[in-house]
Amino acid sequence: MPLTRLDVAVCFLALLITRWISGRRQRHSSLPLPPGPRGLPIIGNLRDVPTKHSWLTFQQWRYKYDSDLVRFNLLGSEFVVVNSLKVAIDLFDRRSRIYNDRSNYVFSVDLCGMGWLITFIPYGNFWKDTRRAFHRGLGTDAVKDYIDVEVSAARNLLVRLHKSPEHFMEHLRHMAGRIIMRSAYGIKVQDDDDPYVDIAERGIQALNEGMNAGSFLVDSIPILRYIPEWFPGAHFKRFAKELRIPVTGMLEKPYGYFKKQMESGADLPQCAASTLHENMMSKAEDPEYTESFIKASLASMYTGGADTTVSTLGTFVLAMVLNPEVQAKAHAELDRVIGTGRLPEVSDKPSLPYVDAIVRETLRWHPVVPVNVPHRLIQDDEYEGYFLPEGTSLIVNIWGILHDPEAYPDPMAFKPDRFLKDGVIDPSVQDPMLACFGFGRRICPGRWLAKESVWITISTLLAAYRFDNAIGPDGRKIVPEEVYSSGVISYPQSFKCEIRPRSAECEALILAIANEK
Repeated sequence: MPLTRLDVAVCFLALLITRWISGRRQRHSSLPLPPGPRGLPIIGNLRDVPTKHSWLTFQQWRYKYDSDLVRFNLLGSEFVVVNSLKVAIDLFDRRSRIYNDRSNYVFSVDLCGMGWLITFIPYGNFWKDTRRAFHRGLGTDAVKDYIDVEVSAARNLLVRLHKSPEHFMEHLRHMAGRIIMRSAYGIKVQDDDDPYVDIAERGIQALNEGMNAGSFLVDSIPILRYIPEWFPGAHFKRFAKELRIPVTGMLEKPYGYFKKQMESGADLPQCAASTLHENMMSKAEDPEYTESFIKASLASMYTGGADTTVSTLGTFVLAMVLNPEVQAKAHAELDRVIGTGRLPEVSDKPSLPYVDAIVRETLRWHPVVPVNVPHRLIQDDEYEGYFLPEGTSLIVNIWGILHDPEAYPDPMAFKPDRFLKDGVIDPSVQDPMLACFGFGRRICPGRWLAKESVWITISTLLAAYRFDNAIGPDGRKIVPEEVYSSGVISYPQSFKCEIRPRSAECEALILAIANEK
């Protein structure tokens, strides 16, 4: 006999009560749990944790409970928020063996098909092999192989902005896709409506929708995945079915193109895919398994690089519009160091400390991932007088760390000068790179490519363009607001601005690049 809605509701309530009771018994230490908001029976703190901009609430809790560790409970599942760099390093770096697993996110992994993403892969051999492939393809040693790709993409961006500056966010996405598709798969993308950039962008949007911890009840009550799509409240299953299409396409389609080209004997450019096939597939004892982690690492490269680049550069444009004095100082440094007759090269970086400070402040001011995907503790632990039970999910409030007034006075302001002393980078100021790309064994393996790409693009944009307020119909300046999306990957909301060449000489440089194509 099929289950009725009442049967499902009763089973669901019984499961909630069972989880609550088991959660209350999950104590193996006389030490207290970290402080946090008092929850309600069964549902815990379900009503206390916001689904949007949770990092702001987590920062408030840090001061309210006077603790860098703050605990909350969702339907019997334990969560602890880490609000300081010291604690994050202590737990995820120095105790990485027990703090770097992942919970099984039923919505993202089982329903949407995101299990290939390195972010979600549980700690084990497949994760190790995927990460090893990522490092070999786009790690620290490989970054130098793709500098020309990044420079070319940044200069192509100048041309696209000259043609239609009002579509600057679209152009940033195209540039990011151009770099990653070329670096990862050897794909030279089309100038407009590229199918590989399109599928990857839709895949990233799907990932962003599915990666919010606590947003889907099925992650806390996994049995809900078995309820039929027609059941009331099962909209998450229909939503996951829609998201699964671009998520799968992101994994399969670019790799399928590369493999077809390789098998046809085409002259492939150097890329991560060709490097991995040459170094790993040729020696594979199990080709099917090896191909599976190579494919996962390549698709993870796009998610790790593209979102970082687009969000960070969108934040850079917003910061320049809101802080014209910062832009003026950068222009002065560029004019003094390289003049106005050429564009910056990577070799100019040591001579452009203020531009470097702008990159650091951009990463700090609005981090791409304000709250990381939770780490899972695999055994009971104790830290600074608190008990942390096995199975606890630990969330790092990256936004809170990068807005700590002790490390960054006046943290809400965009101030690149905070990173400088006597005209050079001050090593005593906490580098945002220590936090903004994650921690421990889960730190973003593509962070060096992302940072290099951001520096090249920001220096190129500053050398060629001026960013100003748009003018409204009433003749007044439009001052954009600092409004950001609340997904795991946080982007600045759409805003208007005016982007124009700094001078006739700069415009001539841009047109010369266009004529070279």
